[in-house]
Amino acid sequence: MIRFIIAFSIICLLSPIIASAGQINSFIYHRFDDNRYPSTNISVEIFTQQLEFLRERGIPAVSTQEISAKIARGERLPESGVMITVDDAYRSFYEAGMPVIRKFDVPVSLFINTDSVGTPGYMSWDEIRQVAEEGVEIGNHTATHAYLVEKNKGESFPQWRERVYNDILKAQQAFERELGAAPNIFAYPYGEYSAEIIEILKELGFIAAYAQQSGVIHAEHDPFTLPRFPMGGPFATLDDFKSKAVMKPLIVAEQQPFDPIIYDSSKAPTLDLYMPGVTGGAGQFNCFAQGGNRCAVSLNQDRGDGWYRVTGDSSLNGRRNKYTLTRQAPEGGWQWFSQLWINADNPPHK
Repeated sequence: MIRFIIAFSIICLLSPIIASAGQINSFIYHRFDDNRYPSTNISVEIFTQQLEFLRERGIPAVSTQEISAKIARGERLPESGVMITVDDAYRSFYEAGMPVIRKFDVPVSLFINTDSVGTPGYMSWDEIRQVAEEGVEIGNHTATHAYLVEKNKGESFPQWRERVYNDILKAQQAFERELGAAPNIFAYPYGEYSAEIIEILKELGFIAAYAQQSGVIHAEHDPFTLPRFPMGGPFATLDDFKSKAVMKPLIVAEQQPFDPIIYDSSKAPTLDLYMPGVTGGAGQFNCFAQGGNRCAVSLNQDRGDGWYRVTGDSSLNGRRNKYTLTRQAPEGGWQWFSQLWINADNPPHK
């Protein structure tokens, strides 16, 4: 159903309202031409076609570092642009993905979990230095690639916080040692974040962080919950890329709750969204959840104009789920917002 809806966006232009604020359609890749892991793989042929589409349509590929800094400073974003990001630094990026990047000469960022560097299947520090010298932007993806939102057995909240802090710091120290500088952008392992983790990132000097919920980045976006469209498995197609490369943001100015962690897994979470640029009833929204779950949108009269409430009909399946809202923009095309939910086994405050 979602694919049917977003397919219409291929022929739509960006709206004047959204264009004035700017928008960036960001994508996350992992493996290239590595069919052993289909859920996180994309073929080099499809990846090449995607970059050819950007060239043909005149859609610029933009720097993750530049966009992160603009959002952190509250500056205007480009009217449109696509961001290419790669997580984990698998060798398939170096061997199969990087030649395509060189061919099209587009910016790309590589988020690295440093404990894996040089182990089987991952790039070495020499290879990372090489691509960094070619212009690949480097980001922190922790040292251990752990599930950050969970305490270990018997671990107190202060102990959990110290462990997560040191994990990220250890990676920063490795970058300093091996590359001569530590990055100021971050990507959450598995896309999982929380308010406490964001505070740790701010303490460590990061300016922006990228998750894995789908959506379009806009100038008003929280710089520490930036979305990326996945390009792996069933989504790693040219048609999906085309539709999402021209998707528009559904701008949420405020939301409650902020944390994606579900502390009571026996029922579906309720999400309140303030969308001051949206007028009209709740029937204009399509609402989707994963794994056979359902969600619905209603007006939130208690909070006032511009507030909408999203509710699910039952507890959410799986470790990670999402509420995804789409809406047909008045001027044509489709807008998109997605909220991550995490059924963590042992969250810090549970």
